[in-house]
Amino acid sequence: MNGKPYRGAMAGIVLFAGGAGHVAAASMEALQGAWTMNGTGCEDNFEKRGKGFEYKDRSSSLTTGIIVSGSRVLGPNSSCKAEKISQNGDRFSVLLSCSDAVLFSSFSASFRVIDKTHFERFDPQFPEISVIYYKCEF
Repeated sequence: MNGKPYRGAMAGIVLFAGGAGHVAAASMEALQGAWTMNGTGCEDNFEKRGKGFEYKDRSSSLTTGIIVSGSRVLGPNSSCKAEKISQNGDRFSVLLSCSDAVLFSSFSASFRVIDKTHFERFDPQFPEISVIYYKCEF
C-alpha cells in the first residue's frame, strides 16, 4: 500500500502476539496453512500436497494467497520469516525478513485476527483500507 516490496503478498501473515514467546507461538500456530484474499478461490491458488499446500502456479500474477509454515510465510513471489511480533490491543505487527530471486527486504505488516478462519491486513497509517484473508480448507 505504501509501495514497499512484498507488502501486498506478505502482510497478511502476521497475527502474532509480541514479547511473550508462548503467545507468539500460539498465534503462529493458529495461522498455519494456506490463506487467500476474500473474493478469490482457494482452489485457484493452491493444491493439497500430503499434509501441506503448494501453489498451483507460483509465477502467476493473479495468485493472491499466502502459505504459513512455522515462522515462514511463503508468498507468490517471495519467502519471508517472521522476526519480531508486537501487539497493541487486538492489532498485531510483525517484522518480516523477505527474499525473492533478486532482492532481500524487511518490512512491517499489520493485521488483526477476526476469527479462526479470517484475518484482516491493513496499513497502520490508513487503517480504513484493509484486505480480508480467509483460511483454505480442502
